[in-house]
Amino acid sequence: MNDAAPVLVTMAPFDAVTPRGAVTGGWILTQLDLAAGLAGRKATGGDALILSIRELTFKAALHAGEDFAIRSELTRKGNTSFNLSLSAWGGDGESLREILTADVLLVAVDAEGKPRKLH
Repeated sequence: MNDAAPVLVTMAPFDAVTPRGAVTGGWILTQLDLAAGLAGRKATGGDALILSIRELTFKAALHAGEDFAIRSELTRKGNTSFNLSLSAWGGDGESLREILTADVLLVAVDAEGKPRKLH
């Protein structure tokens, strides 16, 4: 796990699970979207929107009631767009395992939703 502070920390819900008890991918992707937006705001000083998820790899199941945290690292910064490397970790707090990794391309936007220059 990278040493950066998590951008999002929550508990895996009991109401979004498969019959086998694993949290659904849809719920996990919603958390990924929230974390990317929060990390994008921190990296650019304003709103940012996901353009694409360039790579996404699920590595382990997340189970209801487990801690869930997403960490972010800025890996590229262009004129208006940038990439984040996101990693999600889950477990009982004592023993965490990597749940997913993703490379996300975002664009910084102004109040009208138009691309804005990064500083």
